[in-house]
Amino acid sequence: MKIEDLNKVKIHVGQKLKQRRDALNFSQAELASLLKISPQQLSKYEKGTDKIPAHRLYQLCKVLSVTSNFFFDGLEDIAISFRNQSIWLSGETLKGQQLQIELCDLRATVSEVKII
Repeated sequence: MKIEDLNKVKIHVGQKLKQRRDALNFSQAELASLLKISPQQLSKYEKGTDKIPAHRLYQLCKVLSVTSNFFFDGLEDIAISFRNQSIWLSGETLKGQQLQIELCDLRATVSEVKII
């Protein structure tokens, strides 16, 4: 993985951390206290200047009541397109692999949409 990809991941995970902290109305000092780290260290995680070690990510999942997937959701660019009366999902993985999935004969009813 290239350095710029690693930085992209650190920044994205940090943004997700801040987003969840804000959603739970935790101050940096409150969350840092629960993690037994300094507010300055938490700030470095949120800004993406320091990477979050695996044990700390696990701890964050428990304290913030999320799965580890929460922190990585949205990293891979996904596009939805409509071709030949089919719905296609396409995107690129972090490793640069192209992904295309055709969803044929898809029928569903959306009852609620939530944008976060």
